[in-house]
Amino acid sequence: MGWRLAGRYVSSCSCTNVCPCSTASAPPDNPDGTTICWGVAVFDVREGDADGVDLSGTTIGMYVSYPGLVSDGNWKLGVSLDPSVSDEQANAIEQIVSGKLGGPFGDMSGLVTEFAMDRSPVSYSDAGATLGGHSFSYEPLRGADGNPTMMSNAVFGFAPSFEIGACTGTLEAFGHSFDASYGEAADFEYSSETHEHIRA
Repeated sequence: MGWRLAGRYVSSCSCTNVCPCSTASAPPDNPDGTTICWGVAVFDVREGDADGVDLSGTTIGMYVSYPGLVSDGNWKLGVSLDPSVSDEQANAIEQIVSGKLGGPFGDMSGLVTEFAMDRSPVSYSDAGATLGGHSFSYEPLRGADGNPTMMSNAVFGFAPSFEIGACTGTLEAFGHSFDASYGEAADFEYSSETHEHIRA
């Protein structure tokens, strides 16, 4: 089944400052000294299709847990879909994100040892997102010219180049509550045929 998703995402995790997990495949650096990364991301799908199923206008919430180095695997990966997403759309999204339909999610599926999917309110804005009743706000770090600070060619990333910033809020992933700290945002485009990222 061929598929394509394109739009913009915003994400947050428990790491301080620049997330070492995605940018350098280094251990998480949580403020409390623990080395398990907890994170969430919300993808605003502005164009999307999976073998004739229209996925445009859907919003995909994702939550993760990385127990140490991202490259070591043992990821927990969860997906939340708003109740407004139809069952047909939900089935297609589950097939895509679980990696069963190939593409970038298929590439990284070998690192995932636990996959979950649920229904809960999900919403996106350029300044933050809501996932499962928890919200976070996002503000990009800005350079001397006032433009967002960018990260490119990261070892692991949702896009080839993305903004980095700071987040506030209290989030939850797999029953674990954590403070939002690091943040990032970018346009994305993934498909079953070609992709630059997600890298794994």
